[in-house]
Amino acid sequence: MTTSDVRWSCTAQIDLLGFSNHLAVTNWDIRTQTGVQVIERLASLEDAIRLFEHERTDYPQLYPSGLQYIRFNDALFLGIDDEYLEPPPGRITLTGGYSLDLLRKIRPQNGQTALEGTAVELGSDVAKFLGLVARIHTYVNRREAEKSFPGCRTVVASGLRKCFADRKGIDDFFSANFSVSTVFEAETKGNSEGLKDNHLYVEDDVGMAISYCQPCQAILGYSKFIRTDSSFIDPYQYPYVQKNMIAFPRVSYTVPEPIVLDILKRRLTFRHLNSTVLTNLQLFKDYQQFAVGPTKYAQIEIEKEIGQSLILSTPSIEEVNKSIHEIHSLKSMKYPFLSLQFSLDDDFSKFFGQE
Repeated sequence: MTTSDVRWSCTAQIDLLGFSNHLAVTNWDIRTQTGVQVIERLASLEDAIRLFEHERTDYPQLYPSGLQYIRFNDALFLGIDDEYLEPPPGRITLTGGYSLDLLRKIRPQNGQTALEGTAVELGSDVAKFLGLVARIHTYVNRREAEKSFPGCRTVVASGLRKCFADRKGIDDFFSANFSVSTVFEAETKGNSEGLKDNHLYVEDDVGMAISYCQPCQAILGYSKFIRTDSSFIDPYQYPYVQKNMIAFPRVSYTVPEPIVLDILKRRLTFRHLNSTVLTNLQLFKDYQQFAVGPTKYAQIEIEKEIGQSLILSTPSIEEVNKSIHEIHSLKSMKYPFLSLQFSLDDDFSKFFGQE
């Protein structure tokens, strides 16, 4: 057996919550009215696939190479892999950091920077993948909320994959793939092990891969902040508002604790991340133009803030909450990635006002 056809792989499982229990109410008879309504929940997954397939045709630069996906009943699996982004010998996880060889490739040589085949390019592919997964996650949850359904939970993890040909000699991404096994096992554990409700959870090695691409890591850093809104109206607190002032809801952020799971005799760490922030990962090249110096956008406040967010270190939770509480103007947006969202049904050309 050779190892030349072993790949580092990344897989996401987007799963509709409560689907089996919903069907059980109908005694598994999908011909009933309730049964038909349950099956109609699958339309949100199919519509998500239709949307990103159309977008990928028009804007292939937003998508990672080698994207694979399949819907199986009430779950959608997506994945990518690469033979060059792999752990060092004797390890099955990435180590992170920038090697001297990688730094030489990052720095321009003879006036040009060739990123093809480098860890920077591969890390950006993982970022684009996670951005797409986050967009599908938020889209499905929005569709589910419109009909008071529980939404979906998404788990993203990595692992090694042995290229495996099917009977027709075609490489089957979802066979002999341990990133698929990992997300399936993690999703099965669900609420009992800390992966709760309709949130998005990402295994640490996926984030490690993204860290090779600096602008992507800058965006990823903001995804650890989870928004927690308190009630807009507190009957026991009179909020005196001066003339011409605006009363804002009490918004703050928290950073959830890492979730450690034992899966396939391995101890893995998952993070509950902000899916809204992650939707911006597919746009990192467009955002990056705001951080390279004076441009035609220099006079627009939000573009300035985006540029600053990409070149400064990730703020602390204390800094984020202090900034939120000090905002008195809708024009101020110190941490723009906490509110920017690239929805799955957005038109990319119109999103940046290119039309």
